[in-house]
Amino acid sequence: MATPEPSLGNTVELNFNNPDGAQAAPNRWTEEIEKRTNGKVHFTHYASWDPEITEKTDALREVVARGGRYRLVDLVQIPFVFPSSTVGTKVVCQLYAEFPQMREELSDVKMCGFGIGGLMAIFSTKAWGPIRTMEDLKGARMRSLLPIDGVVEALGAKPLHVSFLEIASALEKGELDATVLGISPSKQFKLAEKGVPYCTIVGGMSITMHPIRFCMKWDSWNRLPSDIQEIIDELGPYGGDCWYASHMGREADGSAADAQKYIMDNGGEIIIPPSEELERWVKVIQPLRAAGIKVAEDNGEPGRKFFNRMLELVEEYSE
Repeated sequence: MATPEPSLGNTVELNFNNPDGAQAAPNRWTEEIEKRTNGKVHFTHYASWDPEITEKTDALREVVARGGRYRLVDLVQIPFVFPSSTVGTKVVCQLYAEFPQMREELSDVKMCGFGIGGLMAIFSTKAWGPIRTMEDLKGARMRSLLPIDGVVEALGAKPLHVSFLEIASALEKGELDATVLGISPSKQFKLAEKGVPYCTIVGGMSITMHPIRFCMKWDSWNRLPSDIQEIIDELGPYGGDCWYASHMGREADGSAADAQKYIMDNGGEIIIPPSEELERWVKVIQPLRAAGIKVAEDNGEPGRKFFNRMLELVEEYSE
């Protein structure tokens, strides 16, 4: 745990957990803090789902993809919005700075960084076959996520919920035909070597994006002295030009590019349907976009204003 009332004159020991362990990017954030504090802050790294590790964690990388808990964050996960993590991370950091409602709903922890994970895609088994059109999804048992279950159904597949660590096994055993998954974790799970060779990136856009936050428990944060707090706050997540926004999106995209190479090197196929096919997919989910915005509005959140601003920022940061 964090050392009680430390200062820059003493080493501050912090435990950092990245549960899925799929990304090297988290080290970039902790290394920057250690660098800026001249080594006075030191992180011990974990990559574990063990509750005992979670209990002693001071800081963590957390996927914030729980449908219904964070209404505005749910809108970030609407499909076919972000072309990359580089763009998406800048966008959500700017949204975090502009919308106090977003800051409030994420205030259960001390936010230290906020962004978008690497590009996500649909992976399908060799037994099911490649997914090139909506028709190829009809009837597929597909691992989904709560915020996009309706989208999966609208596209013709059957959404199923499988825990992250069980995805590869379920695909191997034939319990799933396909999965929505980040491209980087597909390399971690070695899907291309386990009978899951097809990776469909719809129109070069993400089927959804995982909002990811770097955060600290409030009790750990409050034990830090103000000078160290200021150094950590300088990194983000306020604004599209903060350190976090400028660096961590690129890190995630780099990991995704490496994973795509892994897929091709191991006999897999990257499928990017043509633009006219993407238009079909987008048209089908339009009512669900509207429904998601309405849910936020009905709960007192500025859903429409938030979503429209998100689209504006995507265009701005994509230039």
